[in-house]
Amino acid sequence: MLFLHLGSRPAGSWRPLRNLALLSIAGGMLAACGGGNWGAGKDASAQYRACLKKVPALSRYSGSFNGYLRKAREVGRRCGIRSSTLYAGLGGLNDRSLASSDPAEAGGITLREQIADAAGAEGVLLARRRGGNAVRNYLAYRITPDLVRKGRRMMSGYRSLLRDIERRYRVPAHYLVALWGVESKFGAVTGRHRVVPTLAKLGYRSHRRHFFSGELLGALMIADRGFARLSRMYGSNAGAMGQTQFMPSAYIYYAVDHNGDGRRDIWRSKADVLASMANYNIKRGGWDTRIGSAIYEVRLPRRLPVSRTGFYNMRPLNSWRRAGVRRINGKSLPRSGKNASIYMPAGCRGPVFLLTRNFRAIMRYNNLIEYAFAVSVLAEKIKHGFAIRKPWPRHDYALSKRERANLQRRLTRMGYGRLRADGILGEKSRRAIQRYQSRKGLCPSGHANTRLYNHVLRRGGKGYADGSGGSPAPTKLLLQAEAQ
Repeated sequence: MLFLHLGSRPAGSWRPLRNLALLSIAGGMLAACGGGNWGAGKDASAQYRACLKKVPALSRYSGSFNGYLRKAREVGRRCGIRSSTLYAGLGGLNDRSLASSDPAEAGGITLREQIADAAGAEGVLLARRRGGNAVRNYLAYRITPDLVRKGRRMMSGYRSLLRDIERRYRVPAHYLVALWGVESKFGAVTGRHRVVPTLAKLGYRSHRRHFFSGELLGALMIADRGFARLSRMYGSNAGAMGQTQFMPSAYIYYAVDHNGDGRRDIWRSKADVLASMANYNIKRGGWDTRIGSAIYEVRLPRRLPVSRTGFYNMRPLNSWRRAGVRRINGKSLPRSGKNASIYMPAGCRGPVFLLTRNFRAIMRYNNLIEYAFAVSVLAEKIKHGFAIRKPWPRHDYALSKRERANLQRRLTRMGYGRLRADGILGEKSRRAIQRYQSRKGLCPSGHANTRLYNHVLRRGGKGYADGSGGSPAPTKLLLQAEAQ
């Protein structure tokens, strides 16, 4: 409409009107194609959820990396991300980029130092590759006296902020500080990899193409919204960002502007970092504010069948109390009707732990048992001086992924269940191991190590690591407790 009667306008006065008309048309075109309207407000979750529906068009692409990048820009525009942002984030990448990598986080230092410095999941995988008990190794290398001292200083230095966040989100302050310490050493180690190029490479060649392609679009959306500059978006070699080590999707859904400056800054703002962690644990993890701790070292009554224990054998905490399970110091467990499990990370000769619902809330942050142990132990050390009292077995050697897959195949052939030979010892595999151990007169902890592997392969069995004799004769003690 603004183009009408331009001929009767005074000379020189048509340019502003022409520009305004062009802007109006461009705005309408952007709105029609899905862009332009998303920019209002600070919440990007609606835009991201809509964008996730378009991810298969990217993750299923099977051509070259250059073609994947072109597809990412195409899908990104359909998600409402501006072309300028897409070219700024992806324009410098090409097929040759796949052969190069950003600086490694831990080049040239010892394995112990790598595990201590790496971000959560990366450190756990390093600990597993060492060959011993991964929980023991990760705790020994990660939860150092220096980290505990720094954690206590953070508790003291940010007392007022932590009290405010704890009052608002009901997540204990010492667990927030522990998460902060394990994820980034209180902000000292946040990663040196550029997030967008890292996610682009993972989205193209990882076996989790759909996941990382979605995270790539999320990272570009964060930059497009002005939440963070591309030049500052550095993180781990898996694309986890900032002091919280959030993936882009976690940032979009759970990051919080606690200090009220209009930005959700998980890179520099301590207030936003700690509040975002608390918000994540409440909304995604399901933290139970009525249970103080995530972990207790316990001792089992002699009559309790070991076969009733295991990470996946969940029972109400009150049932474990009535069955006679006590803390290692003899004190009673807290009362709760929420499920908990008893776990032996080193088999029947090692320490025994009761894991509450909050342990699993931590695992929603990072789905690795070793990681949740590290956060829980650090938190309890910071607040209560927690120490694991029962010593770890000295000769407890972990299996390689190939050996775990072979173990699954063997147990399947022996009739202990139809197990997928993927090398991941999940619930079905652990229960199959327990059944094997029970049938062979071994302590049925569900723990797999090299001696169990040799036993299954019939290379012997004497001196089996969990061989503290067979399990106690089954009783009705626990079942009676549950019925009360």
